[in-house]
Amino acid sequence: MTNKKLTELPERSTSQTVMVVDDERVVRDVLCMFLERKGYKTVALKDGHSAISMAGKQKPDVIFLDMKMPGLDGIKTCRRLKRVLRSSPGTGIIMITGYDPGMDLESLHASGAIDVISKPFDLKDISRRINIWFEVRDIKSKTIRARKYSEKLDRHLKLGLVR
Repeated sequence: MTNKKLTELPERSTSQTVMVVDDERVVRDVLCMFLERKGYKTVALKDGHSAISMAGKQKPDVIFLDMKMPGLDGIKTCRRLKRVLRSSPGTGIIMITGYDPGMDLESLHASGAIDVISKPFDLKDISRRINIWFEVRDIKSKTIRARKYSEKLDRHLKLGLVR
């Protein structure tokens, strides 16, 4: 995608934060520029250790995480991020890979990633994946609230507080 097309995207205001973790600077720069233009706050990091350290402070809504990085790879980073973010279950981790994502999907999903995108990627697909995650997250949140309400109602029924 060219810079001209990036500037043609509609702006919007959001307080949602997206973290981009990739050892390739061009990938970080393109994704962050695109996401900022879409209204997201971005945090760009080049390795897994930095992501783990920053995630505890930033509590991002979405993390795009390169699967193959020097040092701590994406799978190990994802597992550690899930531990760091266990108090923030609303963070979705989407893996980015230049390799065939089908080669290790079991490890990918076991690590806690919600999705995988292959390089080279279409920036429109990035938006779709983020929107899908936000919809899933909202549905999960509503389901949890409904379950809690149902449990409370059951307790009140058993106590005779509600008929």
